[in-house]
Amino acid sequence: MKILLAYDNSDYAEVAMERAARLSQTLDAQLFVISVIPELSCSAAGFPEGYCETINNAFAKECKELLDKACALLADKGIRAQSILEFGHPAGKILETAETLGADMIVLGSRGMHGIERFLLGSVSSKVAAHAKCDVLIARKR
Repeated sequence: MKILLAYDNSDYAEVAMERAARLSQTLDAQLFVISVIPELSCSAAGFPEGYCETINNAFAKECKELLDKACALLADKGIRAQSILEFGHPAGKILETAETLGADMIVLGSRGMHGIERFLLGSVSSKVAAHAKCDVLIARKR
């Protein structure tokens, strides 16, 4: 069995990591941890050439460190996890990666968006749950 954990270092992602860790141990599943960096559209914003690359590199470095930290926390629990860093639309990349891996389950946190914000933007967890070809566990803070 393969589990894909979406991780962004938020409180919700921490709860999702705990759930994914328990599932991984219980089911003796392979655990993959993904973090997705949204791509910046610098050309449309008029930023100087090279600015986006600098920002994206800084985000990538920070996200890589967060993924390493998450994998280290999981290793402390005896769980070997593989990290995946992607650029793009978070929901789309999570879905694409789950399909590529042949994941049996995606675990991610709930964000709790409300009202007009949810109507206009939707949420990553809602989009993943609606379009995933595997089971999805959406972890909520208690």
